[in-house]
Amino acid sequence: MVFHLRSIQLVFALLCWLSRGVFADTFLILDQNGTPIKGAVIELTEVEGSSPIVDKNQPVVMDQINKQFVPELLVIKANDDVSFPNSDNIRHHVYSFSPAKPFELKLYSGQPNDPLTFEKPGIVVLGCNIHDSMVGYIYVAKTEYVEVTNDEGLAFIDPNLIYQSVKVWHPYQSGGHMTVTIVQRDNLTPSGDGNQVFEIALSLQAPEPRKTLHNVLEYDH
Repeated sequence: MVFHLRSIQLVFALLCWLSRGVFADTFLILDQNGTPIKGAVIELTEVEGSSPIVDKNQPVVMDQINKQFVPELLVIKANDDVSFPNSDNIRHHVYSFSPAKPFELKLYSGQPNDPLTFEKPGIVVLGCNIHDSMVGYIYVAKTEYVEVTNDEGLAFIDPNLIYQSVKVWHPYQSGGHMTVTIVQRDNLTPSGDGNQVFEIALSLQAPEPRKTLHNVLEYDH
């Protein structure tokens, strides 16, 4: 019954997309149990074809709300600027040790003076030195051709693009935050349901809950 319901949801999502008159390579990302994965990042490599519209007017935002990074996952491209406002009424101390962008925003409230530029492609894991349960992720794409799967585990790629492989990433992949699955285009085979959907399976492992070490003492304004 559950499998039948998921099949109906998948077909419905595809019909909604096709009803817009848009045709695309469709990727369905599944976990080891066959469940669609929301929030998986798909990036094309060595791309030829039409160029996307690039708009860089304002920094993108990684907010802090209710002791959480919002959004939990932010996807940007190399050299984008990111602002880290603190919308809580307590202070946060944001940092990352990730090679793509090590940085530290010491104990602060409100809006930092300047956004940070993320020059290098890679995965940046965020933490708060005050609230250990806060974890966020910034995926810095090397190319413009990057999508994130929706609630049905689907992502849609322009079929006019010629690409050599796809990179697939999710923060809960087995093996750690930095694990990236690379699938060569030649190895992509449409699923047998007639919808020309490329299925890619990831092995996920939910992280253990992180305890906050500063539950007693809060840093207010």
